[in-house]
Amino acid sequence: MLQEDRRIAILLVGLTLLRLLLAALLPLSPQEAYYWTWSRDLALSYFDHPPLAAWTIRLTTALLGQTIFGIKAAAVLWSVVMNLVWLRIVVDMFADRRLAFWSLVALNATVAYEVYGVVIAPDAPLIAAWAATVWAVWRVAQTGQARWWYAAGAFLGLGCLAKYPAGLLAPVVLVFLALSPRQRRWLATPHPWLACLVALAVFAPVLVWNAQHDWASFAFQSTRRAEGMEHWHPRYLGVLIASQLLMATPYLLVVSVAALANGWRKRREVLADDRWLLLLASGAVPLAVFVAASLRSLVKMNWPAPVYWSLIILGVGSILRQRGVDRRLAWGLASSSALFAAGAIVIAIPNVPLGDANLWSGWPQAGARVARLRAELRSTGKDSFVFSPSYKISAMLEFYVPGQPRVYSKDIFGHPALQFDFMPLPRDLKGATGILVTDDRRESELPLEELRPYFASVERVDTLEIGAFGRHTRRIDFYLCRDYRGYPRALRKTKNFAVR
Repeated sequence: MLQEDRRIAILLVGLTLLRLLLAALLPLSPQEAYYWTWSRDLALSYFDHPPLAAWTIRLTTALLGQTIFGIKAAAVLWSVVMNLVWLRIVVDMFADRRLAFWSLVALNATVAYEVYGVVIAPDAPLIAAWAATVWAVWRVAQTGQARWWYAAGAFLGLGCLAKYPAGLLAPVVLVFLALSPRQRRWLATPHPWLACLVALAVFAPVLVWNAQHDWASFAFQSTRRAEGMEHWHPRYLGVLIASQLLMATPYLLVVSVAALANGWRKRREVLADDRWLLLLASGAVPLAVFVAASLRSLVKMNWPAPVYWSLIILGVGSILRQRGVDRRLAWGLASSSALFAAGAIVIAIPNVPLGDANLWSGWPQAGARVARLRAELRSTGKDSFVFSPSYKISAMLEFYVPGQPRVYSKDIFGHPALQFDFMPLPRDLKGATGILVTDDRRESELPLEELRPYFASVERVDTLEIGAFGRHTRRIDFYLCRDYRGYPRALRKTKNFAVR
């Protein structure tokens, strides 16, 4: 046991050190920059997502500075929490250190969980809180003590503070209780229902923010998704499968599916074993929801991230029950790790030409160009501000322009701009010169005719070409938009709600 504990400790410390190294080496992604802009304007919640990721970034950047490492350290922090909870689950459920070691190796070999160990997004705290909720429910089943229901409620609320899909944990727990002959009695007690009130109390900041903002975030995440639903389109299921081959890796996706199949084949045994039943419910219930949704709309590749961890634990457990499998398991997990390693190497190559898939290159240089334009305008007595047609560009510029000034987005000319519509305006911009920055990606297209009513003139003044290995990576254009005429923010918000 001491040897296995030592292996687990070395593994967890090594993974954390590796992630800290990657956090220091890898570039900032636009999504991370976007959540970082939220952290600069602390609020009870935000338009796109609940606040936990932004709150964590605020903590790590306060400690480590407004740097890429400071932002990514938030992901490293959540990865430590994830691994400790996974370890606790396996040890509590199976009392098997060998299974704990190999499960942690497998979980950290997936692209999904490795990415969220160095890239901060709402998914990172969601996965950690999801696993913690399942662990607390297991403690209920293991000990019979009602107090663990309230821990489960607190963790569920924390998951909802991270990302709305944490609400799928409620049917996960309900399915577990309904199918377990030993745990069904809890449904007749007040404790699971009072735990829901605890979750609601933890989630209260999001409720308050939405009440103060006409329920904007709830509307955005519900009606917009519903409007995106189409008639039967099986091709979306194919897209989901292809994306999960990347996120879970082919080997571990097969391991996860095998765990599901094994659970169905041995369903009578599963109903007699609360460990299997709870872990299967944790993976199968959300997976069923995402597969059903993929029959009518696009399911983004990161959405099923909470699905796999419990299935991987079960799958690895089944593999380890066979004789002489350690080496084969190691080779399979090595193939999974190689996918993430290859991706990290590619991303670390400066200005790697990947078409629209490269979202990070060129923005440090663009920030320097913007600073030069601002200095030239300031020397002539002109006030200026920076904006773009894409929230991703705006977030990257806010980080990379020296001094990290406030950067605006499509809210400047009356188009829906996500969280930018809700950020406080630090000053009146009327009469100032807008420095518009755009690039040649499709999502950044902007008919200049739409801008002209808001400015006296719009003129392109500079272009930045980014490339590597003799190939084009990105073209960034800079415009001076003189004498801003303004746009009423109240009307901008109304338009946002109407469109979304």
